[in-house]
Amino acid sequence: MRILTNTTSPYARIARIALAEKGFDLGGTEIVNPWADDAGLLKLNPASRVPTLELDSGIPLTESLLIVTWLERKVPSPSLLDGDLDRIISRAGAAMGVIDAMVHIMIGVLQMDPNWGETKVGLKRRRTIVTGLRALEADPPVYRGGTPDLSVILAVVAVDYIRLRFPDAPWREPTPQLDALRDAVAARPAFASTLPYV
Repeated sequence: MRILTNTTSPYARIARIALAEKGFDLGGTEIVNPWADDAGLLKLNPASRVPTLELDSGIPLTESLLIVTWLERKVPSPSLLDGDLDRIISRAGAAMGVIDAMVHIMIGVLQMDPNWGETKVGLKRRRTIVTGLRALEADPPVYRGGTPDLSVILAVVAVDYIRLRFPDAPWREPTPQLDALRDAVAARPAFASTLPYV
């Protein structure tokens, strides 16, 4: 199995954490630049996006939440959906909305215009980040030890990504409960080995 990723993608990190928590070896991780139209990545994924997971059979799997779905069927235990499924999916969805908004701003800023975050669409995405994190802070995912559920994974990925990409943004609000959640899982190998960096 080979995992094509980069060092910053929160989507790739979601898949990598899920794989590690399910007991997969991340030794087959390959760092690629999806913006450079890497030939190996394009061969497996015409969208040239990470994560892309190449199975031993050669079949490519793409999109983080589809990879998680595949994992839950292939390796049902430990499950990333144990607990109150409605709440897990609801909290995971809120975190994914925050992640998507941050990524959209970064793509706009890095690929189009350094001031894209101040455009009408950029400001809407910023609002999504702020209100989404407020909702998660008010009703955070719960971690009681052991294998974290999907909502914990996504919330922590969101917290680490905002720290990476928007460390000094004046619109950021304190998130002590989410920070505590992040600290509770930070030492788990799946999280520690996948920390994003530029």
